[in-house]
Amino acid sequence: KAKQWLNQPGPTSPELVILVEDARNFVASFASSPVAQSTPHIYISSLPLCPRSSSVYQNYWKRTRGLLELKGSLIERREAAALATWNIGSPVLSIAYSPDGGKVAAGCDDHTVRILNAHDGTPLLDPLQGHTDWVRSVAFSPNGKLVASGSDDHAVRVWNAYTGAPTTDPLKGHEKRVASISFSPNGMQIVSGSWDHTICIWDAYNGALLHSPFAKHGNAVNSVAFSPDGALIASASDDKTIRLWNTHDGTPATSPLEGHTNCVTSVAFTPDGSQLVSGSNDYTIRVWNTSDGSLATTPFQGHTYYVTSVAVSPDGTKVTSGSGDCTVRVWNIDDGSLVAGPFVGHTGWIYSVAFSPDSTRVISGSFDQTIRVWNVRDGLLPLPVPFEDHIKRVHSVSLPDNNTRILSHSRDSSTWAWDITPEGIVPSISDQGLVIIPPQVHSSESHSLTFIPNHCIEVHSKTDDSLVAGPLCGHTNKIISSAFSADSRYLVTGSEDCTICVWDLNKAELVGVPFRGHGYHVISVALFPDASRVVSCSIFDKTIRIWNTHCAMIPTPAPPNPLAKQSFHRSPDPILKGWEIRRNGWVINSSSAMLFWIPSDLASIDVWPSPHAEFIITKNGILQIVQKELYLGDRWSRCYVSD
Repeated sequence: KAKQWLNQPGPTSPELVILVEDARNFVASFASSPVAQSTPHIYISSLPLCPRSSSVYQNYWKRTRGLLELKGSLIERREAAALATWNIGSPVLSIAYSPDGGKVAAGCDDHTVRILNAHDGTPLLDPLQGHTDWVRSVAFSPNGKLVASGSDDHAVRVWNAYTGAPTTDPLKGHEKRVASISFSPNGMQIVSGSWDHTICIWDAYNGALLHSPFAKHGNAVNSVAFSPDGALIASASDDKTIRLWNTHDGTPATSPLEGHTNCVTSVAFTPDGSQLVSGSNDYTIRVWNTSDGSLATTPFQGHTYYVTSVAVSPDGTKVTSGSGDCTVRVWNIDDGSLVAGPFVGHTGWIYSVAFSPDSTRVISGSFDQTIRVWNVRDGLLPLPVPFEDHIKRVHSVSLPDNNTRILSHSRDSSTWAWDITPEGIVPSISDQGLVIIPPQVHSSESHSLTFIPNHCIEVHSKTDDSLVAGPLCGHTNKIISSAFSADSRYLVTGSEDCTICVWDLNKAELVGVPFRGHGYHVISVALFPDASRVVSCSIFDKTIRIWNTHCAMIPTPAPPNPLAKQSFHRSPDPILKGWEIRRNGWVINSSSAMLFWIPSDLASIDVWPSPHAEFIITKNGILQIVQKELYLGDRWSRCYVSD
């Protein structure tokens, strides 16, 4: 309402209009996520993850201190592509653009159809009510005057797109949920596909059933679409096949299109009708030639869970897909190369995607109760393939004789260098070329290790085999990697328990607490020459992590590297002990205090921040956790700085 008031005729500050819009998006995002369980987390969790371009962030971040601060290419990529987020207040199961690009229709699980302004997400009408169950599919007629919807209540309804009034009685003929509907190119007919295995064709204006239910699918029909010339209907089914039907009589036009290895969830024709795109629960997208049912190219691969929706751009050059992995991807239709994305931000399954009429934007509807708008024209390109492939295969890390460069070594025989700078980490293919790494030797020039029962170790002198330190016990599973500091005072160990321990050999004790964050065995560790950082990798969680040992109380001289000069938490801080992440994104400590909340795309086991990790290098980018004192838990009230 504030925005509507500001948009009335008369002098208005553009900056104020933007602030109101950004504030609405910020509050809506907070309210629709699990973080809303705790009001203080509007500061603790939501503000740190607010896009830097938002006027909310720009106005309020400078008034805070001690909040989690995340930087790096992973955050930049996360923010760059999202143009807008609209909170609908109900899980969104289907979306569609109007032909003129001015409206968006959304089908929701609260049994309603929403008609929204495509530019800012504001409702143009009250929710359209009439269905008695989830609305699975929505579509605009080609002239934009009608909206059709299909529901789990077995019915199809047709609405006036301008007034929201029903134009006919409900279209009833299916015996189970209506999973998909589509208008014919001339707008006179509607096709519907149902979980009763059948397809129906209806008169769009009087609701008459034009053809008895037909289909020979052996299971539920999930998606239907008219060809651009109206002569064919495509259907996708749980029986793993796609079928093409003659519109005039419902007879098969070709043999079934077979190739998917799981349920086919979505189909869409290209604008010229020569090809058909399909998405499947086998995680792939396929492009078929409609003339003979052959595959036009190899399957598009990249999603890590079910592909729930596909759409073809109006210019015919791109395919977009939404998935249960909560990402949106945009592909080159000719060869399946990724041209934009993966776009992350949704915290629930994405059930529907659609292109804008000008092919510059993609909208996505999700079970997280939001619709997001993505910039495809200037969309974020994927990381270089060598970067992603290298990180996925890293098996060891090593350090040259300085405190600013890390080398990572991959199973594909590549070596990458990672330079730590005041601005963050800068990756490059190593100028050292192929580096052959010898097997890890658990010793230094003066000390050697002995592994003893109960996952403990002893350190012995190489001179006389006397005991230097030990037994050192802190891991709960086998120790599989280790490294000494340059002066042999400190030892770092990595374990199958996914933790890293730093040991002070002079005191024969664990320094601070074990470093937690890896999702699988820590197969390689290295300690910086000045002992300011530990670097580790895990081949199964596909990350390299750099840990700041200052927060574990290692007293080190101030090194030349500006980043390493930071010193904080000189004693173990209870707030930092035992961080764990729950499935809903909440990070808790050993006292079960809710410290902060992380969206699902960052909450995955390979990315979420952990207390001593300064950098996390993943296949999707680099995450930097700015090292500073944190006002989490019951300290949160200190985070706001008043004038």
